[in-house]
This record gives sequence, C-alpha cells and structure tokens, in this order.
Amino acid sequence: MCERKYICKIISNIIVIILVAGIMTYLSGCGKKQVDTANMADTSINDSQLVEDKVSSQSMQSEDNSQTMSEEETESEPEDQTEETENTETSQDSESEASSNQKENVSSGGTSSSEIEDSQDNGDNNAPEDNSDSGSQSDDNRITICIDPGHGGSNEGTKETYDGSLIKEKNITMAISRKLKYYLEQNDNIRVVMTRNSDSDVSLSGRIDYAASNNADYVISVHINSKSQDVIDASGCMVLMSCSRYQPANARFGSIYDREKSLAYSILSRLNSIGIPIANDTWNPDEYQDGILQRVNTADELYPDGSMADYYGLINEGTRAGVPTIIVEHAFLSNAGDYRNYLSSDAQLDALARADAAGILDVVLR
Repeated sequence: MCERKYICKIISNIIVIILVAGIMTYLSGCGKKQVDTANMADTSINDSQLVEDKVSSQSMQSEDNSQTMSEEETESEPEDQTEETENTETSQDSESEASSNQKENVSSGGTSSSEIEDSQDNGDNNAPEDNSDSGSQSDDNRITICIDPGHGGSNEGTKETYDGSLIKEKNITMAISRKLKYYLEQNDNIRVVMTRNSDSDVSLSGRIDYAASNNADYVISVHINSKSQDVIDASGCMVLMSCSRYQPANARFGSIYDREKSLAYSILSRLNSIGIPIANDTWNPDEYQDGILQRVNTADELYPDGSMADYYGLINEGTRAGVPTIIVEHAFLSNAGDYRNYLSSDAQLDALARADAAGILDVVLR
C-alpha cells in the first residue's frame, strides 16, 4: 500500500513537470512571437524610411542637376568674335592729302590670290580708321606696334598679271598685315593698331600721325617689292630704314636708328629661315648692304640736326615723329619665282606674317 502510494506520487510529479514544461514552452513561444512582431515592425519602419530617404535624395539630386544644367547653359553662350570686326570699324577722320614734297613711297607689289583682291577692292577712301583699344591708353603698359598695310585705295602699289589675274600689292599687304596683327596679339605684352583696315587711301603723314596719336612704339610697314631696273630680275627680301641718326626731343628710344637696325636684321633673319634670300637688286652699295636699304633724299633735304633726310616719305615722317619706322619688302612681285614660291597662296602669306612676328618680338621684348 505504501509502495503504491509512492508510485502515484512519482507519476503525479512527472505530470506536474510535464505540465510546467508545456506551460513554459507556450509562454516562450508567445514571447518570441511578440519579439518577432516587434522586429518586423521596426524593419518595416526602417525600410519605409530608407525608401523615403532614397526618393528625397533622388529628388534633391535631380534639382541640383537641373540647376547645374541651367547654369551651364547660361554660361556657355558662344562668343562670335572674328577678324571681320576689323572690317566694320571706320574712321570719322578724312585725311586724303597727297604728299606735298618730293618724297616717294617705296615701289612694291603683290597679292595672294584673286579672291583676296576681290574682297579688298571695294573699301572707302578715308584716313586711318579708329581701331585703337577702347581702354585708356595712359593706363596701358603694353608695347604698341602700329602695322601699316602698304598702299590702298587709288594707290594700288606695284601690279603684275599671273594666270590671267591682276595681282595688286595693296591687297596682299592687307592680307599679310591682318595675319601679322593676329600673331603679335597672341603675346599679352603687345598691343596692335593698324593704319588702315579697308581698301582706303591714307597719306604718308596721316599714317605716322595715326601711329603717334596711338602712342605707337614702332611702325612696321608691310610691302611687296618690284625690280628697280630692267638689267636684273631681282628677287628676295629687304628692309628699308632711316639713313640718319637724327633724334628728335620726343624720340621713343635712346637711338631710333639702332632700334630700326635691330628690327631690320631680326626680320631679315626670320625671312631667310623660311627660304627667302637677301634681295639681289642693284642698289648703290653705299645705301644697300646685307639686305638693308638706307636711301638719302634727292632734294638735299636735311633733318634739324643737319643730317641728310630720308628719301622714303614714311621713314622721313617716322624719324621726325621720333618713332622707329621700317618698311619690310617681303619678296618681288615682278619676279615670277618669288610670286610662285612666297606670294601666291594663303599659306605662303601666313608664313610671311609668322616670320615677321617672330622677328619683331625678338627685338621689342628684349
């Protein structure tokens, strides 16, 4: 009896343990379910927040991109500046006076092509156009170079006919001068003005007056040559400069003469480097040496210091104004070989302008 009671008690304890275990298991399952439910809720909230954040971020990025594109479109308006702006500038001054003395301008000639000629032949006959910088010149510390495209208007310069086309010096000098202006202006220390920008008549004194009024430090006159005598078919390059060391009170440099000679040798050297030899024309050896011509006037005209004045009007006027002035004769239009090799294409004229620019900068930037 006692043993039976003992067994029942054991069974009863086992049942209690099983019940307790079952209850514990149930309660544990409910707790886990609640935790999982909470976690799922948190996860859902986080995922929702991420979606919202992503949408917001994309929206902000879209707005930024839109703003950036708008700014780029505003800032990327093309600049439409070409050399044709030079052709639209005209002067209100009208100086078409002829040279009153017996000074002669150098005989030259040439043009690049009939197309250049056609584009240049319809200009007006005004004095130098006002093509100076709009800013105050007194505040400008750049070196000012005045380029003078030789001849113009009714003064056509030397002329020759090649391949059925009449080639005029006034047109080819303008083509070279515009290219020369471009190459010089690539240097920030250089300012360039031109005595004419169209096919216009400009007097010799008017050219120098224009250079002086623009505070020019140098005058470079662009020309193409023609043989002086029939005994030789001259070819090659040469530079004309002053025959006198006269120094007016307003001279731009301590020695105008030395500046001109430096420019002459430098430009000749550069022209030689592209294959153009020193001119072989038959000048008086007292006036012409090493490609440099210094011609004395034939009217016994003197400068104020008593020295013989120059024959060529532009150089005479430049010397009196105290501005170094040279005339560059690039080749002979009268020589078929010179025309074919140096003057008959745009690329050849470009090479001349590049050589001039290099020779000028070698001197003026020293």
